[in-house]
Amino acid sequence: MSAILAHEIESSRDTLLAIAPVMPKRTNLQQEIADAEAAQERGYYLPDEDERLREVFAQYLEVRTALRGVVGRMEPWVDMGRKLERQEQLRVFIVGFTAACFLVRSGLFMIGMAEGRKVVRRKLDEAEPRFGIPRKAFTQVYRLQSSVRRMWKFHEAWQFYDRNKQEIHDLHNDPELGEIVTLLAAEEPFMETRRREYWKHRIRYRIHSFRRRHRTGFEQTMFQLFEFGGRTVSELRDPTAGLRRLPKRALTQCDCASELLEPGDIIVTRHRDALSNLFMPGFWPHAALFVGKLGNGEGEVVEARKDGVKLRPLNETLSVDAFLVLRGKFGANIREGAAERAFGHVGKLYDFAFDFRQSHRLACTALIYRCWHGQAGVGFTLGEKAGRLCLSAEDLIQQALASEKFEVVGYFGPDCEKLSEGPAAAERFLAGPPLQ
Repeated sequence: MSAILAHEIESSRDTLLAIAPVMPKRTNLQQEIADAEAAQERGYYLPDEDERLREVFAQYLEVRTALRGVVGRMEPWVDMGRKLERQEQLRVFIVGFTAACFLVRSGLFMIGMAEGRKVVRRKLDEAEPRFGIPRKAFTQVYRLQSSVRRMWKFHEAWQFYDRNKQEIHDLHNDPELGEIVTLLAAEEPFMETRRREYWKHRIRYRIHSFRRRHRTGFEQTMFQLFEFGGRTVSELRDPTAGLRRLPKRALTQCDCASELLEPGDIIVTRHRDALSNLFMPGFWPHAALFVGKLGNGEGEVVEARKDGVKLRPLNETLSVDAFLVLRGKFGANIREGAAERAFGHVGKLYDFAFDFRQSHRLACTALIYRCWHGQAGVGFTLGEKAGRLCLSAEDLIQQALASEKFEVVGYFGPDCEKLSEGPAAAERFLAGPPLQ
């Protein structure tokens, strides 16, 4: 297997393992279901019910974004179908189909909450600027999930799975994909239910295209999955980003940032064109920790993303549109101590639940919290959100600066042409978009 494919499968696997525990279930959303029933009966949502529903929907959209990303990472390998070994084909399929199963099941759960409840559906269709969710977002989810054409694609992928089930199950002890095979096997009752529904309604759908007629069974199946997973509500843009995908402006400042940054610095970033972090809204939604030379050439930044906590190159972290740098007002030994802590978290899965009380999975700001909290008297206060204790990137900025233990030493905002450093950076930050 090529190193590139192995890396894509590993990243996708870690994303799926991180998502699995937060897949919506009736047992862990009893309050939200009760809220929906009460709201439907009275004809409107109370403020606290409204807040819980929106947070559930925002988390669903974020999970959907990550799942679509998994499918997208597998897509380039479809055109290599004939060149891939049989085991490589199966591995690509296992990853892509598991993501598709999660997409369908989570979408059906959200639809089920609103089905027969006009009040719930109207509420989910309201715009929510805090989370960057536009009007009619739920209607888009419903239309995509209810599409016979798209669901038939899913059914064809299930048929491929059914025909090759034994080969796939034989990988349950595989050190790389064994856990994913187990997750996929757990989806079988759901897949069977969906199949019965298709036959009950005698759904018949065929796609006639030159591209499909010239594909192998593996390639046709994977093509179906990518059509199924693509262009969903997970690709909704931030309304401020315009209609076209903009280049990542901050990459032009990578060399300057490399000279400025020191181990222990906190890099807070902004993506304009994707809803990459709906659960933690605000202009600045993401954070990472610079480790520099301590990474021994394997990477300069420890960062928690959908594929887990990893040591990454700086240019990957700065593939964004805006960023700022926070530095602790301490000696290099203290700051490097915070950076050293980060290595103890490398390899952990991402925490889609944003529950900072546990440490075996980490969201982006949880990594910063666990590296800096307690160092030289630094302390961050967690806030409750949807019953979970967490810390948004904007709260992190506010608390860090309010403590006077940190300062802004670098700033490249949405209207900047070059990276500002030192006092000028602090001035540009204060004049920039306000924290929410």
